[in-house]
Amino acid sequence: MAPKIEDSVHTTEQEINQDLFNIKVFLVSAGILGLAFLGLTWLSRGELGISNSRQRTESIQTELLDPEPEVPTTNLSQGQQILRPTSAMPLKEDGAQAMAAGDYKAAITAFENARTVDKSDPEVLVYLNNARIGEQDAHGLGVVVPVDTDPATATSILRGVAQAQDEINQAGGIQGKPLRIFLADDQGDVVLAEKIATELSQSPDVVGVLGHYGADTTQASTDIYADAALPFVSTSPDGDTLLPSDLPVAEALAFYMDKLNHKSAVLFYDGNSTSSQTFRTKCKPALEKVQGTMTAEINLADIPEDLADNPPETEIFLLSPGNSPLKTATESIELIPNDKVDHFYRHIFGGHELFHPEVLELFGSMATGTILAVPDSIYQSAASPFSETARSLWETSVDWKTSASYNKVNSIIAALEQDPTGQTIQQVLDDKSNEAVRLLRVQVNPETATGYELRPIGTMTDNGFSPN
Repeated sequence: MAPKIEDSVHTTEQEINQDLFNIKVFLVSAGILGLAFLGLTWLSRGELGISNSRQRTESIQTELLDPEPEVPTTNLSQGQQILRPTSAMPLKEDGAQAMAAGDYKAAITAFENARTVDKSDPEVLVYLNNARIGEQDAHGLGVVVPVDTDPATATSILRGVAQAQDEINQAGGIQGKPLRIFLADDQGDVVLAEKIATELSQSPDVVGVLGHYGADTTQASTDIYADAALPFVSTSPDGDTLLPSDLPVAEALAFYMDKLNHKSAVLFYDGNSTSSQTFRTKCKPALEKVQGTMTAEINLADIPEDLADNPPETEIFLLSPGNSPLKTATESIELIPNDKVDHFYRHIFGGHELFHPEVLELFGSMATGTILAVPDSIYQSAASPFSETARSLWETSVDWKTSASYNKVNSIIAALEQDPTGQTIQQVLDDKSNEAVRLLRVQVNPETATGYELRPIGTMTDNGFSPN
């Protein structure tokens, strides 16, 4: 029997629906398989970024944790940049801008005005003299000072440099050729010190370099100057080149101690000061040379708690205060009796660290009778701490670092006057033969400008002692 029409239609619709469902299933399955195939292909090529996402994440983390180091600029300045902020800063900046623009007349005016505001600032005087030179041919001296890490030392060294430059340029220069100063601050950074040394070594106008106060920065730059055959004077306490050797000073003090028939000494030193530590190493052998004894070595940076209860026996107090407060030194000395010497004062022996009126003033009455051993080059210099020349120039007292830098610059000037090619500068700078040491006794005298009178005892040389 033939089927009914509605049954036939219903059956056809079911078949059609089934066919459509099968087609959808096929298409979906094919799509999934296709996507899977493409995904595997892309994964193998890394195009989806999934396979290398960890690598890129690690790379980003590495960049964040270990960024490319920023190379510092040398800030080597003839006046175009200010290294030392002072009360005259606006005027100094005006001068620096004029120098950078090559307007030397405006720079001179600005730096002269800055000097009237603050005469104690040596950077102003250096830049003023450089501005006066302008585009003239000049001998260049590189000076690297620790402005950032030790501004007081930087100021002291720059005062000696500035005074020597000012004097020679006012006198007409070195055989008619002025002295230009290139200033820089290595900020105690070895990388920056090397860059400064390289730049100075490549300059045809630079005849020598004074500086790099830090031991690490000095060591990092010494070979660079040596390779370039550029004369270099280290101002580092470790370098032992800015100042005369500590050994003649220690030997002069030991000699005079023996001359007074004193055999025992206590040394007060600063364990945080390189220069004080260096002096310490010279004292014991100097005492042994005259059969003296070092009964104790006391670190001012770490005073023993039982010093008052167990004071060492002594006749002489050797003092190298370094960076420690003078009050710490005087209070510590007062804890130790010295009945073997004059009861009216305690015998304090010291070197050039004490050769300063402000330092002696801090001792008060204890300064009476103090014996100083001062290298003759420091004592005689025009920038001597007791010289009216320096006091008038800076309107303040100066210290031995000013004297030492002044003397070294004058040594360079003298070498250039003998040999304008500069080939003998290093030889002159390295010559420390027969350095004389003056022995002085401090006497309080309120009638003097400093409040003290330095009475000469005599002079020590390799040939012996010559009394005054």
